[in-house]
Amino acid sequence: MNMMRWQAAALAGALLAASGAARAADTIETGLVGSPNAAEWEMYVGIHKGFFAAAGIKLDIIYVPGASGVVQQLTSGSINIADTSVPGPIDAVARGAPVAIIRVTEAVPPYDLVVKPDIKTIKDLKGRTVVLGSLVNITRVYLERVLAAAGLKDSDIDITTVGNTAGRFAALKSGSADAAMLAPPVNFIAEAQGFRSAGAIMEYARDLPFGAAAVSLPYAKAHREVVTRFLGAVDKSIAWFNQDANRDAAIDILASEMPNAKRDQIAQSYDYLRKIGFFPNDHVVHRKRLEALMTAMTAIGDTEGKVPFKKLVLAGIPVAD
Repeated sequence: MNMMRWQAAALAGALLAASGAARAADTIETGLVGSPNAAEWEMYVGIHKGFFAAAGIKLDIIYVPGASGVVQQLTSGSINIADTSVPGPIDAVARGAPVAIIRVTEAVPPYDLVVKPDIKTIKDLKGRTVVLGSLVNITRVYLERVLAAAGLKDSDIDITTVGNTAGRFAALKSGSADAAMLAPPVNFIAEAQGFRSAGAIMEYARDLPFGAAAVSLPYAKAHREVVTRFLGAVDKSIAWFNQDANRDAAIDILASEMPNAKRDQIAQSYDYLRKIGFFPNDHVVHRKRLEALMTAMTAIGDTEGKVPFKKLVLAGIPVAD
């Protein structure tokens, strides 16, 4: 009898072990820009709330100093999926790189143009130094809209570049820049330290999407089912973030990722991103919005910015006009 029980227990243990092996998580090397920030909130939600784990996925997050670096690593195959500003994968596809967009994860600009206290209007930027992410990235596209609205041109200002929000804030604090394009919660941190907002970029570029998840095509070909599960987890993460009842829990999540940020600044970030509809529940990739962005990229001299839409988005991803 004891032997029978032992055999049954051994069999149960073997079945459990086999089941666990079958459910072993697929690791996705995931590239993000800079350091933990509000623009990647949906990723942290998916990790902390277990949406990725429930989908059988483990994200191995790799932070890269700038958006161009993230795309370079995606192109080389060093990472499998990247969540970055949209111009990066557009330029990569234009150069023939094996990458494709799989979801627009951030629908609208999150930035504020944060300036020194003596700058009162956008026109006061004339003759001043503005720090952007790059001369040909999404921050430059947005700045063109801001300058045009104030009747200014590129030649009216000096532009320097730093690839991430934290670095741009450092340039503003050091005095090497007079204005910087900053994302939450860093813009609120800057304002708490005496700098001021000259305006939300949303006021000028609501039609231009900000961020997208892009995949390495060789990885997608070999792991299409994993990519599908990844997208399902992202959809659940965004839906959870966009529910009012989850506000405090969402703030807790980003606070744990950004221990040096004050909770009230993270709360401001949550309220602001919800107000502008930053994370879209709609997982369809919209043709007209990406084409509008590519037109704006071409206007700033980003000659790699115009590519056929069907080359830009992974086959099988839902699209609409």
